[in-house]
Amino acid sequence: MTKMDWTPLFLLRTVLFPKALLGLRVFEPRYLDMISASLRQGRDFGICLSHPRGDGHAGPELVGTLARIVDWGGEAGVLQVQVQGQERFTIQDWRYDGPLAVAVIQRWVAEPIVPMRRESDVLRSILEELVGKEPAAEMDASSAGMILAQALPASPEEKQQLLLLQDPLERLRRIMDLLNQRGA
Repeated sequence: MTKMDWTPLFLLRTVLFPKALLGLRVFEPRYLDMISASLRQGRDFGICLSHPRGDGHAGPELVGTLARIVDWGGEAGVLQVQVQGQERFTIQDWRYDGPLAVAVIQRWVAEPIVPMRRESDVLRSILEELVGKEPAAEMDASSAGMILAQALPASPEEKQQLLLLQDPLERLRRIMDLLNQRGA
């Protein structure tokens, strides 16, 4: 494999969903360098939920989302970055390259485009609050579910389970179940 086959990973205790936005506060030198290289090269990087490995380092969950920088700024060694989720991916192989985790990834195919069901009216009203009435009205079940999952008040592990789903209507059903469990 060549160096170009390895995608840099940002290991976090959060999950990024395709089409959703996520704000990052970057201050670690390894990630500042990664973000700088991403901006310079116009290249996406992976965001994966991290978990402890027992050796003082974190390891990635094997499914993550490619992130594209859509806005950035900052001051005094802290970079504020806004990223938008792109495709999901599965890690085929990963390692630490110095202080940074890198992986060989396989991108997932896009989910089918299906309309939201009528029983999703509660979710549609939440979506309207997040993105506005007109954009929400035009969203398919996959796009809506990804944006709703990103905003969902759930644990990182619950969000990771939503990321793994490949049926957009099932994701919406599970989001509704999680909201009902929390009394929302």
